[in-house]
Amino acid sequence: MHPSFGGLAQLARALAWHARGHRFDSGILHQVAPIAGAFFMEYTTYIIYSVSLDRYYVGHTGDLGDRLYRRNNGESKYTKGSGDWRLVWKRVFPTRSAAMAMEREIKAKKSRKYIEFLAG
Repeated sequence: MHPSFGGLAQLARALAWHARGHRFDSGILHQVAPIAGAFFMEYTTYIIYSVSLDRYYVGHTGDLGDRLYRRNNGESKYTKGSGDWRLVWKRVFPTRSAAMAMEREIKAKKSRKYIEFLAG
């Protein structure tokens, strides 16, 4: 058990106290207990660029290395025709939904200038 978590019994008492209408700001309710042996996957929103096509591509993935390999080896219909895709920007997120939200935000701007600003 994680020492800062305080135990399941303490959390149960805090939840019961809160459920009876008592107001408090207990840090216990806002802490996340680590799970032994748990596997947490990170997701990456990325921008790649092809010099030969003079095009950017925005996407998200759980395995950036594999995704770049597939993009450069013609295994993706959206990036076929060029094997020179290179990573120009990335941002890592703890959840897939957060990575997808960032991808949508970038694409919603419909702006090459914004993408080039991010790519720096």
